[in-house]
Amino acid sequence: MLSAALLLFANTLLFSLRLSGGGSFPKPLSAAEEREWLARYAQGDPEARNVLIERNLRLVAHIINKG
Repeated sequence: MLSAALLLFANTLLFSLRLSGGGSFPKPLSAAEEREWLARYAQGDPEARNVLIERNLRLVAHIINKG
């Protein structure tokens, strides 16, 4: 169930990016930024979850296209 919801979210996000005309993914986080956002996520920060997903869209797209 969770994986289906994540897949739907990722597909919707990728579709939105394509429609926006930007055609490129956000820059990946640096190692320090990723540690900071992961720490915030572990503390329950809902924004951190979104940032981690958005900034790792290249990986999400790669996994979706492979699947």
